[in-house]
Amino acid sequence: MGGFALLLVYLAIFVAIIWLFVVVPQRRIRRQQAEMMTRLSPGDEVMTTGGIYGTITEIEDGDTLLLEVAEDTEIRVAKASVARLVTDQSGTVSDPASDGTTE
Repeated sequence: MGGFALLLVYLAIFVAIIWLFVVVPQRRIRRQQAEMMTRLSPGDEVMTTGGIYGTITEIEDGDTLLLEVAEDTEIRVAKASVARLVTDQSGTVSDPASDGTTE
């Protein structure tokens, strides 16, 4: 019976390690992404998940953005497609390392 109890302890430790190194960081990243989405406003320079850089000119219906990608050229994208904030309207450059990704 002692071997079975030891196996359960090892299993519990393994689950705790997975929880700490996988689940907790993913929750933190999702929370940061959601906070960034709520802070988006016209004038912010963003990068989409497709790698397109643009400046937000208008927010439509709360979940659609108009991005100016070149002079007099706007595209409509889903708000959820914004990967990261490059600069905010005050010109502050965001730290790309703070987005939770690892290389």
